[in-house]
Amino acid sequence: MALALPAQDKEPPVRAPFPVSWKDAERLGVFTLAAVAAMPLDRDGQRLMQRRWVQDSPVFSSTADVFNAYGSPGVLAGSAALYAAGWATGRPDLARLGMRAGEAIAVSGMLTGSIKGVAGRARPYASPGESGDFRLMSGVNDGARQSFPSGHATAAFAFAAAMDRELRRSHPKVARWAGPSLYAAAALTSLARMHSDNHWASDVVMGAGIGTVSGLMVARFHANRPLHWIDRRFLPRARR
Repeated sequence: MALALPAQDKEPPVRAPFPVSWKDAERLGVFTLAAVAAMPLDRDGQRLMQRRWVQDSPVFSSTADVFNAYGSPGVLAGSAALYAAGWATGRPDLARLGMRAGEAIAVSGMLTGSIKGVAGRARPYASPGESGDFRLMSGVNDGARQSFPSGHATAAFAFAAAMDRELRRSHPKVARWAGPSLYAAAALTSLARMHSDNHWASDVVMGAGIGTVSGLMVARFHANRPLHWIDRRFLPRARR
């Protein structure tokens, strides 16, 4: 009579961690505190950026134009270009870069857009010297009251964070110089928004926080879910 072998214990399936971590909350909290701390300096920042020698400088004005365009539509166009190039060449690593950046921009944009509508903060050009001009819910339909947070800064930092994390995984040598360059471009985008008198300093600080945290969240979400249906459905297969 054959002996029955004991049944092997089956390991319970491992659940991926929740997309939002306490570390994300801590990071966003730090940026929020930094934005609040910057608010007393908002008027001084506006006066500095609107001084004649700053506004009349061809170098400053040209640089501001470039990085205003980089923040929107530049980073979104860059994400789409990388994604399309990945499909055209059969390189999932390129498509993944574009998709991660696009996801981060979308997630951060939804959060920033919601806050803009609720906060209803007047842009510097609409309320010169009055950085405390908030009006609840007035930003829903009034573009002049969509100052806080900066959407351009949000998108630029979301792009930088998502690209940096994905490059560290797929192209670590490239990430050594690309990561700092992307964050520098995001910082210049923030200054460009102040130069164009569209945002206060605290607006761009808060936008930087939302964008950075969103990019890190998107990258970690997919790192913990390597076979997620989004990747299976929307990424090309590598060509041999």
